[in-house]
Amino acid sequence: MAKNFDRNRAINAKIDNLTPEEQEQLSDAIRQAKRKIAPDARSTVVEYEQGKLPSSPSQNQLEGQDD
Repeated sequence: MAKNFDRNRAINAKIDNLTPEEQEQLSDAIRQAKRKIAPDARSTVVEYEQGKLPSSPSQNQLEGQDD
């Protein structure tokens, strides 16, 4: 087990263009992997319909997706 002062890392991933079934399977797999690999870590999984949560304009510009 990692010491508390070693717990300073995070993962932020976005996966889109999914079917509802794929979304559910991926969410479940992420939750199961987190419990197995990092049971003491905190986690949040946000599920939504594509396009419902707006991206920030600056992030879109950085990724070249502002057109």
